[in-house]
Amino acid sequence: MQGGGVMHVLDTVEGFIGQFVAYPSDAAKVAHTLWIAHTHFMDSWESTPRLAFLSPEPGSGKSRALEVTEPLVPRPVHAVNTSPAYLFRKVSDPDGAPTILHDEIDTVFGPKAKDNEDIRGMLNAGHRRGATAGRCVVKGKIVETEELPAYCAVALAGLNDLPYTIMTRSVVIRMRRRSPTEVLQPWRHRINVPQATPIFEQLNQW
Repeated sequence: MQGGGVMHVLDTVEGFIGQFVAYPSDAAKVAHTLWIAHTHFMDSWESTPRLAFLSPEPGSGKSRALEVTEPLVPRPVHAVNTSPAYLFRKVSDPDGAPTILHDEIDTVFGPKAKDNEDIRGMLNAGHRRGATAGRCVVKGKIVETEELPAYCAVALAGLNDLPYTIMTRSVVIRMRRRSPTEVLQPWRHRINVPQATPIFEQLNQW
């Protein structure tokens, strides 16, 4: 695909997501567009940045940003209260690593979070190609250790900040409530996902 064709695809992605999400800046919308594109080239990178939609209050469009991302990325897994075993199995899928879209990430990293060390370890390590996350597996009376693949693209949405180790590996978009003058289209899954399909196919072809 020639340079002009590439720009057309990126412009199409930007135009699509911009219908549904109130971004804090044009740069944030561009960053979201480029992150979506990068998920189609995961075999080419040595490292993948996390994309983090964060805000101090609910109703700021964080979850909507993940919803519009889902139909545009390869093998999406929209995770909320997902078990570590499920995520590890998805990342180990022989058909290819997923794109994890983890909503309510504050429940994993927030002050009330419990028993999420496996997920934390995977998210911390998985920005780098070849990274693995270790965990213990109990088989009868025997406790064994295993190393599981962790490298995959991850977008996160949640309240407040993330731990320093995640923040330094993330493209952070500080979301805020949209103003009365900002007009957005409502997101309707049954209508808008089919509209996203040809855009996904263009990205996949690229």
